[in-house]
Amino acid sequence: MTRFLAVGHVTRDVFPGEEDWRLGGTVTYTSATAARLGAHAALVTRVGPKERARLEERCRALGIELFAVAGEVTTTFAFRYEDGHRILTLRARARGLTLADVPVDLRAADAVVLGSVAHEIDRSLLGAFGHAATVVTAQGYLREWAADGTIHPRRWDDVAEVTAKASAIVLSGEDVGGDLDEPRRWASLRAQGPLPLHTPVIVTFAERGSLVLVDGTERMIPAYHADRVVDPTGAGDAFAAGLSIALSEGRELIDGVRFAHAVASFAVEAVGTDGLARCARVPAG
Repeated sequence: MTRFLAVGHVTRDVFPGEEDWRLGGTVTYTSATAARLGAHAALVTRVGPKERARLEERCRALGIELFAVAGEVTTTFAFRYEDGHRILTLRARARGLTLADVPVDLRAADAVVLGSVAHEIDRSLLGAFGHAATVVTAQGYLREWAADGTIHPRRWDDVAEVTAKASAIVLSGEDVGGDLDEPRRWASLRAQGPLPLHTPVIVTFAERGSLVLVDGTERMIPAYHADRVVDPTGAGDAFAAGLSIALSEGRELIDGVRFAHAVASFAVEAVGTDGLARCARVPAG
């Protein structure tokens, strides 16, 4: 059984017109995806007292081993939409996470996702998991916030330090406003070790598929068709989980990307984690 570990902040997501809040954050979806795929899924996060019970209940229901570091608050985002564009406001931010927050027995994972949403991944976590297939989601590195919490794009100046110790970087085209100049630059940075020469950078474009940038080449991989699209939230995170598991199993990069697309196609078919793929439903090849 694949040992999967997600590290990052779970979030309290607040949406207009909804009285209740939702559990969100990259690691919420990646750990749920891994559990649904039959992996032993573990989640290391920081959570405040008001959200702990719901997170514990969700992890029990999904079969996720939860290690929740106590925090004063849970990272909280408010969502609103203007002219079809999503606008986020950071209402609260939990303290970051370091390697010391990860139990020793979880550090031997086969597949790891470092899922930053608000600059919470400490440098001590980079390259800390031996030979694990470590996928870093770029979203949290590409945003900053004003005094009122309004989220703005940010240039990823310390990207070289991250790519040097990752198996792959995953982001959406929306994360960079459709401008691929920066992802291409990241893909040109040399990684540690003999192979690959450069850390792959994968840019996802929802139903259009993903662009794989590696070793000076670019290749568009088509997405799997979803039977219906109910809620696209978390599809990119499901993709990252599927990719890390595929790479940990020794799949070649392009094969792993195709597998990740299959996983993501199920994530959009229901609200939240309800549509996430079960192993039997995902094509093996």
